[in-house]
Amino acid sequence: MARASLVVLAVVGFADATYLTVEHFANAIPPCTIHGCETVLSSAYSYIFGIPVALLGSLYYFVLLVIYLLYFEAKDVRALNFALHLSVLGLICDIWFVSLQAFIIHAWCQYCLLSAAVSTVIFVLSYWSLFGSPKIKLEK
Repeated sequence: MARASLVVLAVVGFADATYLTVEHFANAIPPCTIHGCETVLSSAYSYIFGIPVALLGSLYYFVLLVIYLLYFEAKDVRALNFALHLSVLGLICDIWFVSLQAFIIHAWCQYCLLSAAVSTVIFVLSYWSLFGSPKIKLEK
């Protein structure tokens, strides 16, 4: 169940980040119910080395989705192990970007918060699917 949920979460994260990426390249600000998206999405922190953070998020979720689908195809636990390591990077980015919104930008983006929540749950479920389930035997 947790492993199948990882695929769904990766799709949700990919859809969210890709939507923001498309809006970015269309020079549009998506509708926002919490009145802070424009501030966050147009801040200097919305780019890393000139690349929109949303595009990096799309790539992150796409890679996770491919890894999860490879796992389901091959049943190779190394794919889940790699996804766990990648999700640690996602968690670190979540902490950074949520902290930026809270303490530096002083505005919130609902799409960014959704992505942070999805990425955090992916980390928790990835960890649990590897170490929390007695059914899985790790092979080296």
